[in-house]
Amino acid sequence: MCGINGFALAGDERVDARIAQAMNHALVHRGPDEGGVADLGFAALAMRRLSIVDIADGHQPMRSADGRWTLVYNGEIYDFEKLRGPLEANGARFATRSDTEVVLHSWIAHGARALNSFNGMFGFAIADAHERSVTLARDPLGIKPLYYAIGPRRELIFSSELKSLLTHPAVARKLDRRSLEMLLVDRYVADPWTLIEGVKRLPPGHWLRWRDGRIEVRRYRELHLQPQAQDERAALEELRSTLDEVVRSQLVADVPVGVFLSGGIDSSTVAAYAARAARESGRKLQSFSIGFARRDYDESELARAVAKHLGAEHHEARIEDAQFSLAALDQILDHVGEPLGDTSCIPTYAVSKLAAKEVKVVLSGDGGDEMFGGYDHMFWAARVRRIAESTPAPLRRASAAALGLASPLTRGALATKVRRARKGLELSLHAPAEQFRRMRALWTPEEVRALCAHDVRIDELRSDCELHADSLSALAPEELVMDILARSYMPGAILTKVDRMSMAASLEVRVPLLDLRVVDFASRLPLELKVRGGVGKHLLREAGRPLLPSAVYEHKKQGFAIPLFDWLNPQFWALADELYAPGTPASALFEGAALRRALTEGRCANRNTGVLSETAASTRAWLLVSLARWMQRFGVAA
Repeated sequence: MCGINGFALAGDERVDARIAQAMNHALVHRGPDEGGVADLGFAALAMRRLSIVDIADGHQPMRSADGRWTLVYNGEIYDFEKLRGPLEANGARFATRSDTEVVLHSWIAHGARALNSFNGMFGFAIADAHERSVTLARDPLGIKPLYYAIGPRRELIFSSELKSLLTHPAVARKLDRRSLEMLLVDRYVADPWTLIEGVKRLPPGHWLRWRDGRIEVRRYRELHLQPQAQDERAALEELRSTLDEVVRSQLVADVPVGVFLSGGIDSSTVAAYAARAARESGRKLQSFSIGFARRDYDESELARAVAKHLGAEHHEARIEDAQFSLAALDQILDHVGEPLGDTSCIPTYAVSKLAAKEVKVVLSGDGGDEMFGGYDHMFWAARVRRIAESTPAPLRRASAAALGLASPLTRGALATKVRRARKGLELSLHAPAEQFRRMRALWTPEEVRALCAHDVRIDELRSDCELHADSLSALAPEELVMDILARSYMPGAILTKVDRMSMAASLEVRVPLLDLRVVDFASRLPLELKVRGGVGKHLLREAGRPLLPSAVYEHKKQGFAIPLFDWLNPQFWALADELYAPGTPASALFEGAALRRALTEGRCANRNTGVLSETAASTRAWLLVSLARWMQRFGVAA
């Protein structure tokens, strides 16, 4: 695993390799083992390496024997050894055992067509000295990141992380107001945009070719659900076989490999297959988890039980209440590069630091919810669709209004029920394509318009996911939610968080449930093999059942999040007052009254849950403070 960066100049100008060295320095955490810069005259390609496979010889940047091609590569191709044989048969000569060299020779032989043969996670850049071109490519699921910008002189600038990219003097630091709107609604900024004007992320499954100031961006693979009727017994046998093959291939490394283990279905299933493979090779699996002070968030007891059942050597750390610190916020912002409304960054970084003390690679269960149907949002979407189809719109509108009046007066469990009923009725009044976005919105588009100081045009809000007409008609609501999340929230927020927080600790995270062998299998599964009796991930549950304790299946699903309201402390609220004092850059972004109301609701997040949940009110405050601190720390102009 590595971090890559570089830039290329149009015309006859020569690069200043010192700029690439500075960009590279900002990525040392991604590759503490070694680094390098290739000065090609028209381009400079640089990388930092975390040595995982062929530690002795897999150095980068890597050049072809004739000097034409230069590659910098971040990631892993899991079945690279299968690709090597045909390349050798066609005359390729290998000097290393690394997957990097397989990528290089595959590109030389097949060009962009080679991307369809890569099963793994990657972001890479390859320069062609003859054409004076640079091509960027990103894996189909968006597991690994790749940012880029086109400078004022049509130069190409790219990096694995935004902070490194901003080191280049040609990249201006100006806030993109339309991306700000998306952040407030969706809690993250979706590909291809970022919060910086002119800076983009290469979307998953795309390549970009730059040549003398001109760029071409093409999609080479897209994730699509194509459910087909299947026999359950045959499907289960195929899934178990696929998981066994995939986990074994992802355990391949020249360094120790462990697992993240929460005790939930996804991580426990991955851990079960990994533990079995480790035992058969005479090794003992190491597992890592995080506990919390609040019992309704804490799964550490279950994680310990699973680890004991599997015979794993278990490691655990705890996150206590009221532990917010400015250093922790800065650490997250520096590595994510942008504010993110997913507060599970905090425990992800903590468990990554814990694991990095023992291993260099871990397997995680990320992707299970999106591939096999584990989100409660699925059932919400189905209920909202049923309401819309069965109840006249005037009655829904009147009922929502009545519940809106009652919401502020309710408390406790009743408040939650009233709030959810009101929201469901309100959602049913929108078109299906809009329902799901509003279902998970942190602020509704109307609230964003009231909050922002600039003119927000609701009908022009950027969408975090293109919805195809055939998907809307062909997929059930539950399947539509899986499709949307897999193509938007998963790469834009979940995988962003996992990559940045793990690499901040110099730890590689591999995601077996997003191996293309699993993804292709899951895309063909019919809904009845994913959801059974109102419970998601049916077939994935059955795949691990013979290997895991029954407690895993009796446990109510919990997200990997912290009790945010309890974690925020007086230091956080003092920082909020400071960052949004009158006249500060961030305060100019918002209408004063709406801003003050949002921060006040965050301070009292547990008091008015009939109107806004404790989690939503706290997350709004967290995101506003993160945004203001990010602008201050990164020198971003409003």
